[in-house]
Amino acid sequence: MALATLTSKGQVTIPVSVRKACGLSTGARWGFFVTSEDTIVIRTRTPSLADLCGSLSSNGVHVGVDAMDDAVADAVAEGWSRR
Repeated sequence: MALATLTSKGQVTIPVSVRKACGLSTGARWGFFVTSEDTIVIRTRTPSLADLCGSLSSNGVHVGVDAMDDAVADAVAEGWSRR
């Protein structure tokens, strides 16, 4: 068991063994769940789809929904014609 101490400012340093076991790095987010009087479950927060917004670079070309629908329809038609 790894131990940590709560500071007067409410901060805890997560032991190296725990950080390594969980693959944590600076900026990692955690969720805390109190399950009983003496049990707390701590889980790493899984990013949501909204968190990924803006994470991909853009080449400056913006495609509208209609163009995407057309491209999908063309790809499906091409796939069927190959069969």
